[in-house]
This record gives sequence, structure tokens and C-alpha cells, in this order.
Amino acid sequence: MVKRLTQYLRNSRAELSRVTWPTRDEVVQATQATLVFVVITALFLLVVDGVFGNLIGLLT
Repeated sequence: MVKRLTQYLRNSRAELSRVTWPTRDEVVQATQATLVFVVITALFLLVVDGVFGNLIGLLT
């Protein structure tokens, strides 16, 4: 059991050494793009919710 765990940890460490980690600038750009997308989606849903709320209000 200990031997398997040790082998797993060695393999994990070796795999992590092959990973190409993003640079700080890449992370900042991806975060900004995500935030912009979230804000645009939230505004869209706010408008759609308002329109449907008013339509339902007119029907009732």
C-alpha cells in the first residue's frame, strides 16, 4: 500500500513538472475576459428578467 502511494506521488510530481503553467499576464487576461463575460451576461439576464416581469405583470 505504501509502495503504491509513493509511486503515485512520484508520478504526480513528474507529471506536474511537464505542465506548461500560464504566465501572470495570461492569467490576468483570462480573468479579465471572464469578468467581462460575466458582467455582460448579468446585464442581459437583468434586461430579460425585467421584460418578462413586465409582460407577466400586464397579463395578470
